[in-house]
Amino acid sequence: MGFVNAHFVAYTTDLGATAVQGAGALATVGVAGLVGGLGFGYFADRFGRRPLLAIAYSMRVFGYIVLLIATNLPLAILGVVIIGSSWTSVISLTGTVISDEFGLKRLGTIYGTMFTVMPLGASSAVWLAGQLYDTTGSYELALWISLGMGLIATFAVGMPSTGISRRIWKKSP
Repeated sequence: MGFVNAHFVAYTTDLGATAVQGAGALATVGVAGLVGGLGFGYFADRFGRRPLLAIAYSMRVFGYIVLLIATNLPLAILGVVIIGSSWTSVISLTGTVISDEFGLKRLGTIYGTMFTVMPLGASSAVWLAGQLYDTTGSYELALWISLGMGLIATFAVGMPSTGISRRIWKKSP
């Protein structure tokens, strides 16, 4: 998401849009995030949290694919709407999957650690995307890296739980 937040407007200007058009397109992320967060929450209660989290990450992958093939603003908007629709859902679903996997006793520590480290990754991604653009004149490599990270997240979350965390910490609620 760091790429989308920091570089999307510049990316759209490379596609021929104006900065105002790019900023307007970026605003769709918030609306898509609201709809996606509510929708994913609803479906997670019915179909399970872990599968929905994997779907949310796979949507980001698909969104980055759309951005990679985008040649115009409407296609770029489609890509960012797909990515944005998974934005807020990942935050809430991650917390519930962690509590399912590790129990409530350690949820605060794990979640707190995770959200202490995540901004480092996000800010590094923003910096790296800028460096790659300055070096190559394109956001393509940054998008491929984002896509790859999304694939890793999708497969990691999509793997079935082994239950090892519950066996190690048997006293967790």
